[in-house]
Amino acid sequence: MRVTRHFLTIGTRRVHYTRAGDGPAVCLLHASPCSAKVLRQPQEVLAGSFCALAFDTPGFGLSDLLPLEQPEIEDFADALAEALTELGVGQTATYGRHTGASIAVEFARRHAARCSMALTDGFPVFTAKAAEERLKRYLLPIVPQWDGTHLVWLWYRYRDQHVFWPWHNQTLAFRADTDAPDAEFNHRGVVELLEAGDGYRIGYSAAFRHAGLAMLPELTVPVCFGNRPGDSQHRTMAQYPPEAWQAEMPRDPLAAAAAERAILLRHPARGSVPPAPPATPIAGRSTTNYLDIDGAQVLVRVMGDVRAAPPLVIAPHVPGSSARYETLIVALGADIPVVAFDPPGHGESDPLPDGAQSPEAWAETLWAVCDALGVGQAHLLGHNAGAATVVAAAAARPDRALSVILDGPIALHARQRAEWAPRWAPDVLPAWDGTHLLRMWHMRRDMGLWFPWFDRTLACARKAEPRLEPERLQEEIREVAKNPASFGPAWQAAIAWPLPERLAQLPHRVALIAAEADLFGECLDLAAAMRPEVTPLRYGEAVADRAAAIRAALA
Repeated sequence: MRVTRHFLTIGTRRVHYTRAGDGPAVCLLHASPCSAKVLRQPQEVLAGSFCALAFDTPGFGLSDLLPLEQPEIEDFADALAEALTELGVGQTATYGRHTGASIAVEFARRHAARCSMALTDGFPVFTAKAAEERLKRYLLPIVPQWDGTHLVWLWYRYRDQHVFWPWHNQTLAFRADTDAPDAEFNHRGVVELLEAGDGYRIGYSAAFRHAGLAMLPELTVPVCFGNRPGDSQHRTMAQYPPEAWQAEMPRDPLAAAAAERAILLRHPARGSVPPAPPATPIAGRSTTNYLDIDGAQVLVRVMGDVRAAPPLVIAPHVPGSSARYETLIVALGADIPVVAFDPPGHGESDPLPDGAQSPEAWAETLWAVCDALGVGQAHLLGHNAGAATVVAAAAARPDRALSVILDGPIALHARQRAEWAPRWAPDVLPAWDGTHLLRMWHMRRDMGLWFPWFDRTLACARKAEPRLEPERLQEEIREVAKNPASFGPAWQAAIAWPLPERLAQLPHRVALIAAEADLFGECLDLAAAMRPEVTPLRYGEAVADRAAAIRAALA
């Protein structure tokens, strides 16, 4: 069952959700601090009978926070109603886990006419004392540390919420009745915590303040309170009143999903779900949507009318994503149409079916994105590894590339390419102890201190002012950590690619720019040697400086 991803615009708020199947609607709502990704298995099962819509709840995944200082579960239920109105869904069933279960039941209470039934997988039930303790001790802040140790803290924080209930009571009495998560599951959870940032506490805390079982007398639509052995809420089943509809689900997740589908089929929603609409613009932000490219969904950011004039297409550095260029897109988009995309296997884009990681593959996606947007010709901007993308794109379709701007290109001598490519990227596949996250962190940090980063000698010490702010590094690590399998192949392809030789062959107008502290600023001279007609330009660290340099290059 194919699951597709979508964005939705509600006022000034962006909502991200996934969709699978056809038929009556059922909305899936995840536990905190996760995203809709954790609901993939039940979504695929439910999609056999329903149009299953799994939402990133506000503040989690790729959905914006609600514009409230302290939103409550009631506000999240109303936000779901707004999303369904925007989607043209009149009625739905709701299904939720933990925080999502609270939202699912609250939606049934507040929007009874729009809810055929609600089903929970672990409805949060807390005593007043337990809720107070969770609010004080459970939701600790996420504070980036210079040495990256907060990443290991997050690793064990997320792991231990599956080992102890609650995670901070680490004694035998509070051992969980379940297996510890595997490394891939734990890695996804840490990435989702990084996506939410310290704001994860906003939505998470609402579940501890919710009325819980006290709201049961107000329910007027069928609500089934499901619980599974191995879940922290399974032990609360004895606390429900006799009249409550309860169901003990199988421990096995797949068997539980089948049982849940059978229950939801008792009270299906009226009507069907219209086709997914595209997200519409929000002032001061790029518009994000997914495009289907060669069987993969590619995330694309657009600002301005890309058909009114040839746009500037930004190929981001990889491993990484277009999210790191949002402020630049906005700065340029005031008067220049701009397109940026996550190359396949990076950021939020699916990998290609063959898993290819090369400048040629990224370039092919660039032109496929332009085709899907109705863009014939474009100016091309590539940053770091993205410089190879745009050089390959211009070489492949010289008639469509109006100009080529290389921002901090990875231009290396043949000897450097041969020696550095095998050594550049450490193994960052998820490790049982989370140390792969430290390898990501300290590789990136050392790139600001030495060139190449793995030769930590005085001779290789960089002369540029290092940009080592923990918050800055965390933003970058968050994006590269989304696809650890692409990390090494992308770096190896970018380092090994013969950019200087390919650059020399381009018949296009070329501009060479770099920030003063760019990680590959030292490569600018070799790139300039390949294009003696070009005077390279170095700019300051402010976004306005970078935008001015790009405007000058386009002019």
